[in-house]
Amino acid sequence: MIRFEEVGKVYPDGTTAVDGLSFEVAEGELVTLVGPSGCGKTTTMMMVNRLIEPTSGRILVGGEDISQVDPVRLRRRIGYVIQQVGLFPHRTVLDNTATVPTLLGWKKRRARARAAELLDLVGLDPKTFGDRYPEQLSGG
Repeated sequence: MIRFEEVGKVYPDGTTAVDGLSFEVAEGELVTLVGPSGCGKTTTMMMVNRLIEPTSGRILVGGEDISQVDPVRLRRRIGYVIQQVGLFPHRTVLDNTATVPTLLGWKKRRARARAAELLDLVGLDPKTFGDRYPEQLSGG
């Protein structure tokens, strides 16, 4: 479960990216954030794993307030599809996807098998896309 409780993000220049956002996503539920460019979709997603810190409100993951969790540990237990600059250009899509399991000490075979499952989950056939490099995929 992920829950936002009156979450806000105001940047130092006074720009409000997110204002009083509250919602809950149950385990296994799929949610899509829709809106025009600049409305706070990416900021909202980046606050879940603390790549961006909220300036107000609370975000809970599994009932735990993420502000109380080490950001590195938090990121290693949350699935997140990274695009463009967050990818290692010299590593294949499969190896990029296996990065966190590898950091957690998984054996290479297990990490790559899980990475293949995750690629399939997001609609990328691992046999077709796994050996490609990020530059060989579209940005979307």
